Amino acid sequence: MNTPTNNLTITGRITEIGTQAQGESWQKQDFTIETLEQFSKLVNIHVWNDKIEQLTRCRIGDVVLCRINISSRKHENRYYTEVTAWKVEVDFNKMRSEAPAENIKP
Repeated sequence: MNTPTNNLTITGRITEIGTQAQGESWQKQDFTIETLEQFSKLVNIHVWNDKIEQLTRCRIGDVVLCRINISSRKHENRYYTEVTAWKVEVDFNKMRSEAPAENIKP
């Protein structure tokens, strides 16, 4: 059975954007979002290489829709899970619906 794992999405408000790290042939940048659920969660996500450009269009406070892959690796009997975004888009519709009512003009 082949289960696709490339259709995962998560939406949230950016709370933090980290600095870029790089090596000889790679670049990586982390950012954190707070989900918009009743009991919100903080999720740290990273982007690699050319996907960093998508993150540069975002600002702290923006609501973003992230298409993600989740992977885990085992090291010394402990699991480490990573969330990697392969597409990051500002969700303008969610930003409008989340806007405080006093800022909306009739």
